[in-house]
Amino acid sequence: MNGSPVRVLLVGAGVMGTHHGRVTAESRRCELVTVVDPLERHGRALAERFGAKWTPEVETLANVDAVIVAASTGQHRDIALEVLAQGIPLFVEKPLCANLNESQQIVELALRRDIPLMCGFVERYNPAVCEALSRVESPSALQMQRLSSHSPRVHAGVAWDLLVHDVDIALHLFEETAPAVVHAATGHSSMYAGEVGEDSVEATLEFSGSCVATFSANRFSSQRVRRLVAHERDRVVVADLLNPSFTVYSKQKLGDLRGRDPGPFPSSHHYGVIEHTKCHRYREPLVAQLDRFIDIVQGKVDARAECGSILPSHRLIAAILDSADQASGAPTRVR
Repeated sequence: MNGSPVRVLLVGAGVMGTHHGRVTAESRRCELVTVVDPLERHGRALAERFGAKWTPEVETLANVDAVIVAASTGQHRDIALEVLAQGIPLFVEKPLCANLNESQQIVELALRRDIPLMCGFVERYNPAVCEALSRVESPSALQMQRLSSHSPRVHAGVAWDLLVHDVDIALHLFEETAPAVVHAATGHSSMYAGEVGEDSVEATLEFSGSCVATFSANRFSSQRVRRLVAHERDRVVVADLLNPSFTVYSKQKLGDLRGRDPGPFPSSHHYGVIEHTKCHRYREPLVAQLDRFIDIVQGKVDARAECGSILPSHRLIAAILDSADQASGAPTRVR
């Protein structure tokens, strides 16, 4: 398989499916052979755009090397079980499934049958995240903020839809898989009453060594914000994930830096900018993510390690939601 393009079947022709179809068709390492979507108008249009075949449902996978699932979250489990039953490497958009139990079922099946499985944590490939994490050495605190406007295409709560990215980043930053949930609260906007899931989440986690991470995510904001702020003893690293850039602040007199403070970290006489970089030239995160998946399919990286990295963030999201549901507000330990 290493010498020929990986033949890919794509499930889902919506917004994310269209993006996956584009990067797959444009990659020299892949061939988009089939698009699966029950809505012919969407599925056929995407398939014809890239010279692929359209089918309303998954049929045989005999001529397929890998499957990418970008269907709605509620369909992930059944599709994943069908694909894994045929022994085909699988990529599934986040979250892996609609709840932790289903996600564990899929991961355990993939590991048991030794079939490559990858989840769509695309922020792992965001250049601002990569650059910031390469500079953070010994964080004592982390702040993550992810605000967006409402999207009618999303049929999951904001925790599974958005916050899962940020907790995944935090787990990598602190190199820990089971922090304590100290506080968590969810909210529902009256504008979207009756729709699935919560519209806002606030959470505080405690990692070993008294390190703390706070998270804020909602989908009723008039502004789009995706920001990471990592605090160390003598400096602060700020990453803008939406307009990829990062800034490093150091504890020194601001006057020594002659006002070179671009924000967003609040200016004071204690901190000054020592580095500010905009990530102008970088690979599209979805393209980098696809290359990682192809490497897994071709056996160039550890597939079991990749599969093993899926559940920690899913367990933490489940723990955050459980904690928010507890009237007592007692800390909930991730199991």
